[in-house]
Amino acid sequence: MWGSAFVGDTYDVPIHFSDEFSNMVVKALSQHPHFSYENLPVEVSSTLMIKEDLKKYSFAKNGDGWLESTWGKSANDIIRECRKARRNDKANKHLYDSIITDVRMLKAMEVEATIKQLTWADGLDEVIKSLGLDDKLLKALRKFGESRSVSLQKACQQFLKANTVLNLLNDKVDWTPEDQEEWVNAHQLQKDAKKMWRNVLKQTDNLPHVDVQALEFASDVLEKEGPLSSRELVRRGVGHLEKNMTVNKMASLLKLYGEEYDVYKATSRGTYLKFGSHGLIIKDIWGYMAGSLDSDGSIFISERGDPRVTFVASGNMGKQLCEDLQKAVGCGRLVTDQKVAKNTQKTIHRLIFSAKDDIRHVLKHAMPHMRLKDLQAKAMLAYVDEKDKLRKNELYQLVTFTNWKDHQTKSESLLNKWGVDADTIGGYAEGL
Repeated sequence: MWGSAFVGDTYDVPIHFSDEFSNMVVKALSQHPHFSYENLPVEVSSTLMIKEDLKKYSFAKNGDGWLESTWGKSANDIIRECRKARRNDKANKHLYDSIITDVRMLKAMEVEATIKQLTWADGLDEVIKSLGLDDKLLKALRKFGESRSVSLQKACQQFLKANTVLNLLNDKVDWTPEDQEEWVNAHQLQKDAKKMWRNVLKQTDNLPHVDVQALEFASDVLEKEGPLSSRELVRRGVGHLEKNMTVNKMASLLKLYGEEYDVYKATSRGTYLKFGSHGLIIKDIWGYMAGSLDSDGSIFISERGDPRVTFVASGNMGKQLCEDLQKAVGCGRLVTDQKVAKNTQKTIHRLIFSAKDDIRHVLKHAMPHMRLKDLQAKAMLAYVDEKDKLRKNELYQLVTFTNWKDHQTKSESLLNKWGVDADTIGGYAEGL
């Protein structure tokens, strides 16, 4: 807590906003000992910021608000804690009141910034606020505001139409029976618009309680433990989930509604992970990397002898995953936004390790967790350090044949090309 003597002492705040509302918030917050203007959730190109700059405010990629992503608590949580502390510390009541005021102002700015970021919301600010923006809906609006814009705009127009009718009726002194009926219908129209708004943003509201419970359980476990399969989630849910919760039902719920709980499909088949305020939550980075290489990655040596280890993912979340993995392992080259085919919107993203040091670093850490491509990993590690050309060629053939051994036509073609049989190739693995 900062002392009341410093409140109002704003000589050292290096940023000035053109609107008094923003100035008031920042000047009050600037007195906190942990305040740093560099961490303000704005992008400043000069010492001035106009209202239009609200469109540039950034939020966490999972849609969390400024307070949630910075302090891990919502505005309501902070205000609730302040009120509780105020009851036990009445001598500093004015300080708690000041914090509550500042938090409310910051929350109001967050609401404004969220609406300003919507490409379709010009002139609909008050309508959107009237439709409902609690913490969950506000986060959902940041996540789905564009992808579900058609239905959201429909709710806004319906609410606006009802509001126009009510305003016209309020101006009338004497109401006819028809006016009374219109008044009732307009209120119902408003109610339906609010319901539509909420159903579009929070599609899980109409799910049975047991399904919501399963989604919440999966979200909590994935946040604590990192990526897990739907089978493992059900196993860990024994005693917590309904007895009729099956692996297929859990997988179906996560596929349809997981995004509302920040849960997404991982690269490994049947595996899911949680997306937090600061990125994907992966507790064991090397275990996850190993599983991904086993399922969709590749350990490959070209005919020219160039080694390469590649991690592959698809879609927007796949791109985020590749970026997060690159940061986590500290090496690799990103190749993103490649189209699978001309007539598709789906994109493929790759994290490629081709430098020998990078390959050593990745495979040495991931190999203990690998189950399907551990032989290729061992052979690749030996290959990058091997000096003898004959042995190097044997390792190349071992890696290449093992990659294709389940493809009869390709594997036979390789053996004929090299003039050896499968047993000879298998012998190359001795000593690895």
